[in-house]
Amino acid sequence: MTLLRLENVRKRYDQTPALHDIGLHLEAGEFLVLIGGSGSGKTTLLRAAAGLERVTAGRITLRQDIVDDPQATLFVPPAQRRLGMVFQDYALWPHLSCLDNVATALPARTPNRLNRAQKMLERMQIGALAQRRPARLSGGQQQRVGIARALVARPDLLLLDEPFSSLDPHIRDQLRNDIRALARETGTASLLVSHDPADVWRLADRVAVLEAGRIIQLATPETLFTRPATPHVARFSGAQGGFPAVPAQVGSTTGVRLGDVFLPAPLDHACAPECIAYFRPQDVLSQPACSTGPGLPAILDHCVFEAGAWLAYWRVAGLLSLICSRETQKPGAEARLTISGDKIFLYPRDKE
Repeated sequence: MTLLRLENVRKRYDQTPALHDIGLHLEAGEFLVLIGGSGSGKTTLLRAAAGLERVTAGRITLRQDIVDDPQATLFVPPAQRRLGMVFQDYALWPHLSCLDNVATALPARTPNRLNRAQKMLERMQIGALAQRRPARLSGGQQQRVGIARALVARPDLLLLDEPFSSLDPHIRDQLRNDIRALARETGTASLLVSHDPADVWRLADRVAVLEAGRIIQLATPETLFTRPATPHVARFSGAQGGFPAVPAQVGSTTGVRLGDVFLPAPLDHACAPECIAYFRPQDVLSQPACSTGPGLPAILDHCVFEAGAWLAYWRVAGLLSLICSRETQKPGAEARLTISGDKIFLYPRDKE
């Protein structure tokens, strides 16, 4: 069942456009991550879904009911949309205990109201902190209270606005696991705004990438990684690049000239005479400098040891930027670099 649908949604602030003809749907139980740089429109989109922003044009439907349609002069305020929301800055009441903060999400006459709030705190592993006020909690503990408050009323839609951005890395990992587990247990659909690639790989069923107020790719994490639609998506998924490349053909073999060397590659993504190439460090293979066959003669600039592997940075004739490769052992001073053609992403130069 489609829980949330945005159709041709636009948003302007005075004369400044923030969202351009956004079309998006979220299925019941699905986890959708919105990513993009600062000013891309991802938070505006989330706030529009929550009812914290009114759209300029288009339509938003929640559970088959229209909740925002300027043309029909329809708007349902946030309090009536029956959803949960987790904020970046926790947004807890400072004068209330953790237990009371969570209980505020339930109507005053709810049976066993405090008991339900206590059980949700225990589910978030902070039941022992129920009587503490937010000022006596760490950032991670405060965010757990915020998540408990968002989920205690059992909403079918959960909106999360960069909830992990101010937390330590190990706390982020714990909360990702907790949120994903709770979403699966309860069947709650989740819409998460993030700029962190780890949220995509660990949480998302699908990913919507925004750039300048437009969705430039909507795909599964696997498709995002294997077929990034733009240089921005390629960089987000860990690729290095912006290397000038010229489509070419040697005999029956298609490929690109990178620097002074021809590399075999499919040209499906090359739709202009001049392209830019992207590829990931793990797809760059360094061979001994004396090896034969196609490859980029390279001189080692420097290397660093990171997370169990060496990252080697190479200078290649004709390229202004260094090429990075991931090595199992510290490499020598010279090498010949090869890149599998299906691991090279090519884009028109004007897309950079």
